[in-house]
Amino acid sequence: GSYVVGGPPVFTAQAMLTGGLLIQRHRRRRAEAALRHSEARTSAILRAIPDLMFVLDRAGRYVDFHARDQKALFVPPDAFLGRTIQDVMPAPLVDRFMQALDKTGSSDEPVVVDYELPIGNEVRYHEARLVPADDGRVVSIVRDMTEQQRALELNRALVGRLIVSQEEERQRIARELHDDVSQKIALLNLEVDQMAQEMSALRERTRLQHLSSRVSEIAGDLSDLSHKLHPSRLQTLGLIESVRLLCYEISKQRRVNIMFSSADFPAVDPNVSLCLYRVAQEALHNVAKHSKARDAFVQLTHDGNDVHLQIADSGVGFDPFVGDHAGLGLVSMRERVGVLKGNIVIHASPGRGTRIGVRVPLTQPPGNGHSIFKPE
Repeated sequence: GSYVVGGPPVFTAQAMLTGGLLIQRHRRRRAEAALRHSEARTSAILRAIPDLMFVLDRAGRYVDFHARDQKALFVPPDAFLGRTIQDVMPAPLVDRFMQALDKTGSSDEPVVVDYELPIGNEVRYHEARLVPADDGRVVSIVRDMTEQQRALELNRALVGRLIVSQEEERQRIARELHDDVSQKIALLNLEVDQMAQEMSALRERTRLQHLSSRVSEIAGDLSDLSHKLHPSRLQTLGLIESVRLLCYEISKQRRVNIMFSSADFPAVDPNVSLCLYRVAQEALHNVAKHSKARDAFVQLTHDGNDVHLQIADSGVGFDPFVGDHAGLGLVSMRERVGVLKGNIVIHASPGRGTRIGVRVPLTQPPGNGHSIFKPE
């Protein structure tokens, strides 16, 4: 009798256990199907993208990749899958990539890393954009920027040659003004002075003295123009004193209070000196002509192997992306700085003044092909 009584509970328990197992198996199968679907979707996305793409975990471990052409890879797949950035990438790039990986955790925007790698028999330039993905992973989309970089370098070479030609022509004109035209005007002024002294009539003598004064004024203007065309003072005074004198002259001529400060730094490449002088010259010309500012500030400093030029004014400002303000002056500054592989940043907005920051290496590598400063 006890077997009959105990049967139903046992059957009920077995049925519940079997049902639970079936439900658990069904859920597992659904989860596996969802995972397969997710992996298939991710794999399809990877195959659809023509660039290199890598999937990494937060530790910097490569867990998946896509490459349309595996020849574009730095190392074969079996040399990086399952391994970390530290194991695969050259040491100088490891910190940059790990810092970028960390930034993806706190930014919704792609984190961009520009770098170069030796692939095959040449150096290739790349741009990696890192974005966060599911499960704490990071997707890195890599574009080969070699052709764009070569085009940029070619453009810089062309701009460099153009600037060289421009500076040579300016120097030629400045020399002719100084050595020929200015000398002729000086002789003319002497003759006018001599004629004035020989005149007995007061009226004629006064007119000749006035004429002599006008000739002297023209001679001064020619001298100023000669210095603007080719700042020979850079060779004799150096960068700091030349920029200081430039600030003084513009302050005096245009009634703008320009404060100048500087720090001593090592010898500066002549190309760098001329570049920074020209940028300061153009920027201060804009301050005096367009900004309506009463005050401006110029600073020259250095940091390691870089020299920094800062120019700021309290004037009307402008929108650098609208109309004539994106004109030849700003373009010329950018081109000069770009030729020497420096950076220029322009902060401006209507009613809030203008700030220009320039960073250029103190020295230039030999054979860069851009000798934009020609000695006398």
